[in-house]
Amino acid sequence: MNKKNEKGITTIDVTIAIILITLFVALLATLMYSINANHNTIERKSEATNYAINEIEAIKQQDFNTLQDTDETTNEFENIVDNSGNATGYAKKIIITDYSKLPENKDDTTIIAGLVKKVTVQVSYKDGDTTQTIEISTVLTKND
Repeated sequence: MNKKNEKGITTIDVTIAIILITLFVALLATLMYSINANHNTIERKSEATNYAINEIEAIKQQDFNTLQDTDETTNEFENIVDNSGNATGYAKKIIITDYSKLPENKDDTTIIAGLVKKVTVQVSYKDGDTTQTIEISTVLTKND
């Protein structure tokens, strides 16, 4: 009976190990890239949301009577700058509309003009090759 010596590692064993390690490393690299891309997307959206909230809070501090209605179609996005005056990569649009003039309320004669205003803040930003926009709205009432 002739027995082969089975000590050591064969070329096939090494090749299979290298293929498995390569696949594992490629999978980890893809996973890390995906996690990083999602993190950046969430971070940009969170920053845009913070800008929108800050704008709404600033508008709430103003006197209700000084809030002028704005036309959504002619109102343009305006770049947001930081405290140093540097561009942030975000742009905002603020739309203020008397609640009685909203399309869904045009036929409602019970709504009194000038008592309630809808404030909408849109913040736009680039995320990769696409432009994303978040929108936050609130309703302000006259306190007389």
